[in-house]
Formats: sequence, C-alpha cells, structure tokens
Amino acid sequence: MAYRRVLYSGVLAAALLFQITNDNYLACFLLALCVALPLVSLALSLPGMVRCRPGLSARPAALDRGEKAVWEVAMDAPGGLPIARVTLRLTEENLLTGRLHRGKLKLTGVARRRPAQVEARTGNCGLLELRVDRLRVCDYLGLFALRLPPPPPARLLCRPIPAQCAPPDTPEGQGLRPAGHSAARRGPGEDYDLREYRPGDPMRSVHWKLSSKWDELIVRERAETLIPLPLLTLDRFGAPDALDRLLDQLTGTSRALLGAQRPHAVLWLDREGRPQLHTVADEREYGLMLTALLTGPAPALGPALDDCPELLQSPGGPVFRIHITPEGGDGHGG
Repeated sequence: MAYRRVLYSGVLAAALLFQITNDNYLACFLLALCVALPLVSLALSLPGMVRCRPGLSARPAALDRGEKAVWEVAMDAPGGLPIARVTLRLTEENLLTGRLHRGKLKLTGVARRRPAQVEARTGNCGLLELRVDRLRVCDYLGLFALRLPPPPPARLLCRPIPAQCAPPDTPEGQGLRPAGHSAARRGPGEDYDLREYRPGDPMRSVHWKLSSKWDELIVRERAETLIPLPLLTLDRFGAPDALDRLLDQLTGTSRALLGAQRPHAVLWLDREGRPQLHTVADEREYGLMLTALLTGPAPALGPALDDCPELLQSPGGPVFRIHITPEGGDGHGG
C-alpha cells in the first residue's frame, strides 16, 4: 500500500505541475481526474469492503498425523463483486505442543465461493488452530484500507496413529466402576431394582402392576452394575516427537481394549497438575477422550502421576493400572 500511495503522490504532483505550467483544458481535466479517481474508487469499493464476510475452515476437519490437509480462507463478497485486495496475518498453533507458525496471506481479485488454500502442518499430533490476527481490505486502487474484525478460528484434529497392540491381560475384580449407559445390555431381571416411591420420583418409573398388587406405589430404578475397569495412565509431557510416540501407544492400547469390549478409563494430569479422567466404553467416549487429550497444552516437564498416589486408588480397592510410555505399556496393580 505504501508503494501505491507514493506512486499516486507522484502522479498527482506531475498533474499539478502540468496544470501550473499549461493553462489549458487538458491540464485542468487531468488534475481533476487525479483528484477524483481515488474518491470514485473508494465509493465503488466501500460497500464490498464493509460487508464482506471472511471465513476459515479446515479440509478435512480430522485426520491422522502426517496426512495432507489444508486451511481454506473464504471471503464472501456481497453482490458477487470482487474485492480488490485482502491482507491477512495468520497464526497456526498446535494447542498440544504450543508450536506457532505465523505468516501473511495476500488475496487479489477475491470473489465469492473461491477460497484460498493454505497447507496445514500435520507433522505432530494435536488440535491445530488457525486464527486471523489482523485483516485489512483495500479499495480498488489500493490507497485506502479498512481493518475488519477477524473471523472465528478454525480447528483441525491431528490424531495419533494407533500402535499395533494386543489387548492387555487384566485380572477380574480389580478397580471396579459402575457401568455407563453405553455398556452392554444386561440380561432379564438385572435391569432394574424395585423400591418404594419417594416424593419427586417420575411417574413413568412407577411399576403399576406391582403397585396395584401390593397396594402401595413401587418404582423401578436402574440397577448399578459394577465391571472391572482397567486404568490407562500416562505422563502427558515431553518433546513433540516423544508425545507422538506416547499417544500412538495410548490409542493403540485403548483401541485394543475397545475391540475386546473392555471398558476402561484414561487418566493424566494437565499442565497445572489437575487430574483428567475419562471413561471409554464406546466410540463416542473414545472420541471425547481423544479430543480432550489433544487440546490442552502439554508442558516440556512434569507433573507426573507417580507423584500423586492418591489418584491411583478407588473405593473398591487398588485399580489395575496400565502405565503407557513412548515404548509401550506395562500393567501393574495400584
């Protein structure tokens, strides 16, 4: 833009000098044209500059580490008119490793439904986020600029590549936890417990047949079934390449347990040392656990779970723990 302004200033000075030295119609016309042209350009450009709507997206929204993905930057121009020039300052951040990549993107002749593409850096696991730090739209001559509010950031989930793992042997009766709603269906006679009605119980839970037989309201309450729940633990810190190997081992072990229809839980500490516990009994819960695991920043050092032994106990006794490292996992009692 500075170059264009300097060039316009030189043209305007030349037209003014020509008008001073030549008192004729052509000199006056050229001077008036040089003065009016930026105003006409601004008047024609301003509706599109004010009303354009930028947008960011990722294609695809989730992939395995190392696969190709792109960020799409779209500018929705009103009325289908092209926008002369758009300058964006972009920042791509891996929310797990904290790595930042900054750059500029300049778009010219931007029209609707023609998004520009920027390659995403998917070399490490994590939740990638692309955001616009500064957005400027110029008029057709490039002499005036309007700064617009940035669009919402776009996110891309870069998943680990699950390692090939056999389902670990887990002893029965250790680390009992209640089964979730997505656990396997129980057999007849094990779905409900019966008890007397208490104020506040929903009427749909009343067992009307038994209530009429016993002459008092009896309600059905879902029975709580306890299942052995192995606990996968990991120390979520280290260099990005070490984190990749760690997450490969964790997801491989978790998927092996899911393939064997073994619900389990995953425990780690966040950067502030707060425990993050996620139960995994189906694909939906696996996806929620993976997203949470890849979102928060992972420090270069600590904290470690071995420094918090109270987290490795359950009310029913020691939890069967499988501690995951970048080299694999070993199972041992809590």
